Amino acid sequence: MAQNSSIAGIVALPEPGQERSRQALERLLLASEKLLAENRFEDAGVAELARLAQTSVGTFYRLLGDKETLSGLLLQRFFSELAERIEALTELRQWQGRSLEDFVRAAVALFVSIHRGRQGVLRALITRSSRDLEFRDRVHRVNQLISQRTIAVLASKSAEIRHPDPAQAMMVLPPVLLGILNHHTLTGSLAFLSDASLENELTRIAMKYLQ
Repeated sequence: MAQNSSIAGIVALPEPGQERSRQALERLLLASEKLLAENRFEDAGVAELARLAQTSVGTFYRLLGDKETLSGLLLQRFFSELAERIEALTELRQWQGRSLEDFVRAAVALFVSIHRGRQGVLRALITRSSRDLEFRDRVHRVNQLISQRTIAVLASKSAEIRHPDPAQAMMVLPPVLLGILNHHTLTGSLAFLSDASLENELTRIAMKYLQ
C-alpha cells in the first residue's frame, strides 16, 4: 500500500489575502460549528452568524456569499484537520520497532479525539452526503485514504496479526472503528464510558479481532 497517499488533493481551505479577512473567516467557522453542535445552524440567519462571529453582514457575504458555502467550508476544515492528524500518525518510520498494539492504541485514541465534541459537524456531514452526490464521493475518497494509510502501518506489523485472513482484517478494521464512533457521536450510545474507557474498549476489540 502506498504510504505517500495524501488527502491534500481532496480537501483545501481558502486562504484570504488579508489577515483581517482570515481572522473573520476563522470566527465565522467557529460560530457556525457552535451552532451546528446546538442544532441551530439551519435556523440561524446571516445576521446572527455575523453577530456571533463579531463581524459584519457585509464581510460575511464578501468572504462566503451564502450559508451553504460556510457549511461546506466547515466540513472541509473537519476533513483537513483529520487529514493532517492521520498523515502524522501513519508516518511509517515512527512505528519501526514498536508493537501492533502500540499503533492500534494510538489510532483509536486519535479517532476518539477527532470525534469528541464534533456531533454537529458529523450530523451536517451525513446530511449533506445524503443529498449531494459529489460531496458523498469526496467523503468516500477521504475515508479510503484514511483506511489506506492505516492499513500501511498495520501491514508493517503483519507478523503480529493472527487473523485467518490478515489482508481482509486490515481492510475491515478502520471503517468498523470509525463506524462505531460515528454512531456514538450521533446517538450517544456509548456515553456511559469515559474517553479513556472508550479508547481501552475499542483497542481491546481491535486487538481481539486482529489476533
